[in-house]
Amino acid sequence: MTKTEKRLDKAIRTALTSACENLKDISDNFLWLTHTADLKRLPSSMKVSCYFAEQMPLSNSPLANQINQVIIKELKEIDVVISAKAILFCKD
Repeated sequence: MTKTEKRLDKAIRTALTSACENLKDISDNFLWLTHTADLKRLPSSMKVSCYFAEQMPLSNSPLANQINQVIIKELKEIDVVISAKAILFCKD
């Protein structure tokens, strides 16, 4: 991994940690999130998985839209632009 990739990886982890903390305030059901990405093929290779304790929000619900907006906003601040399709909802 190059120095540039290491910096990008750290920035992504920091942005998603911030998003995770914000999402815990939005939904009591939200547990954590994780991501996968090929740093050489960003942003197309990036996937963010959000885990919930009970019922997952429906993909077109206001809560799902709010979750997507938080994640997209945090990543956009570090110039990583993803679509809502790259954000997955999972039950723990």
